[in-house]
Amino acid sequence: MAVPETTDEQRAEQILDVFDTAFGELLAADPAAFQVKFRKMAASAFAFYRGTACLFYADLERDRHGGPFLDERTGRVWIHGDLHAENFGTYMDSNGRLVFNVNDFDEAYVGPFTWDLKRFAASVALIGYTKALSDEQISALVRTYATAYRERIHQLATGAKNEEVPSFTLDTAEGPLLLSLIHISE
Repeated sequence: MAVPETTDEQRAEQILDVFDTAFGELLAADPAAFQVKFRKMAASAFAFYRGTACLFYADLERDRHGGPFLDERTGRVWIHGDLHAENFGTYMDSNGRLVFNVNDFDEAYVGPFTWDLKRFAASVALIGYTKALSDEQISALVRTYATAYRERIHQLATGAKNEEVPSFTLDTAEGPLLLSLIHISE
């Protein structure tokens, strides 16, 4: 079931209601900080997207059943909560290795696993749009992400241990990611 169509006025009211719930108390406590946040969000569609996970999930909540891949188990798993392209980065793991992986887990919570997939796919599409890529190129990037996700889940579902599917490190990365890791480590 799709989200029902709304008028521009209804949508504006929905957005304000979500923002009031998500930011209202903090905004009242420090209006200047939120003036800066909202100005940053106004800079681009991607900046707005980054700053409004609450709105993204409020929209998904309206269509809670979420599709054929969700059931009682898959609809209640730990998700990142704000999975987008700028929430990936490098850090040193417990063995002192430079790793490229997801970071910034401050919005993690229990929800449908598909929400992280949808949020990241949308972020890839927005970045492609910002970079003036064609619709075909953007679709190819989103498909590449979905395929990589599916392959990783298949590996884990068929018995691979997490450590058997290595993280991206200086030893395992390839191409532009490896070049970035080398640059960071120097």
